[in-house]
Amino acid sequence: MAYLEIRQTGPLSGTYRVQGSKNAVLPMLAATLLVPGKTTLHRVPKIKDVNVMLEILHLLGCCSCWEGEALTIDAGNVNNWVIPEELIGQMRSSVILLAPILYRMKKAAVVEPGGCSIGRRPIDIHLYVLQALGVKLHYEWEEHIFAQADYFCGAHLFLKFPSVGATEQAILAAVTANGMTVIDNAAREPEIAELCRMLRGMGAKITGDQTGRIVIEGVKELFESTCEVGADRIVAATCLSAVAVCSGEITLTGVDASHLNGVIEPFEKMGCKIWSDKDTLTAARMDKLMAIPYLKTSPYPGFPTDVQSLIMAVMSFADGQSVVEEGIFEGRFRTAYQLQKMGAAIIIENNQAIIWGSHLIGTKVEAPDLRGGAALAIAGLGADGVTTIFGYDHIARGYEDLAGMLFMLGAQAALRE
Repeated sequence: MAYLEIRQTGPLSGTYRVQGSKNAVLPMLAATLLVPGKTTLHRVPKIKDVNVMLEILHLLGCCSCWEGEALTIDAGNVNNWVIPEELIGQMRSSVILLAPILYRMKKAAVVEPGGCSIGRRPIDIHLYVLQALGVKLHYEWEEHIFAQADYFCGAHLFLKFPSVGATEQAILAAVTANGMTVIDNAAREPEIAELCRMLRGMGAKITGDQTGRIVIEGVKELFESTCEVGADRIVAATCLSAVAVCSGEITLTGVDASHLNGVIEPFEKMGCKIWSDKDTLTAARMDKLMAIPYLKTSPYPGFPTDVQSLIMAVMSFADGQSVVEEGIFEGRFRTAYQLQKMGAAIIIENNQAIIWGSHLIGTKVEAPDLRGGAALAIAGLGADGVTTIFGYDHIARGYEDLAGMLFMLGAQAALRE
């Protein structure tokens, strides 16, 4: 069983090219189904979630071929319309395949995903979007959903919450719909812009991504294309967390610093200095690590929920009291209980974590989820002794090689079997 071994580390120094974005590449892979031909994506991260998505695409009739970081999908022979229940359980985001499958097969079947480790993640907004665009839904045994649509019809959509997944679902359906689609209160995350950039390269007519109001004029067909996946901003934030805990100076390449605006400000308040030039970002921390009185997670451009566990680990070493409020997923605080095993002074009150800077000691801990596992690694960098992190499968969902990345930046981190 694989596990991470992290040792207390002094000042960091090193350069790392940030891997392609997990949250961007998954909807981009779903979009390859919209073209009955080949699509090539560059800078694709070799992570567990990508492998699961590929397994689903293969079951639907696609072929794939890796060449270094480039991945080509041939969707010319799609012949299946069912997303297997066991794969939905491994990766909830596979529900975004509904619209592309409907476009190709006129029908689709999926088991409605339940809750997950970080909290409730209902797909009701996905279903609202599909129905508004002309999809007929049928339910059997409560959670089994059958969808049918000969074609999509443009519509004016208003999302009750700016859900990233539901926004992606709407975009994937609307690009080939009859007529115009307007999506109000759309998610504005950079991953939305990544998907739209790819689709425009395939012939889609989309404007307004990252504005909260996306306008799409449907086209009859899309075409073969090539696109590069952008950098993973959560992986970049993981590196910022590492240098915040250890001090030192690191450089990240291949990253768009503007995608990290909601992350950079809190780290600067804690004492880090961060500057960027083109696609390079440098971060340093030389002085005392300071607490943040209050920080709340919120949709982009706010502070991302995916970084909440990471900054909670950093706050465990800061001078003073910090408060983090979770505004999206209530289950994110499961990481706090593992940090407490290391000696972190954290109290959970409703949807807030109150953290006092303290002295952490390495011990055996269990990754509760993807981002929580990375947060425990960050905590291990500042804790006395050795921190052993089990549940590596969670971490492998989004990091190509977390230990290798930290090692390149000068940390004492290793993956053990």
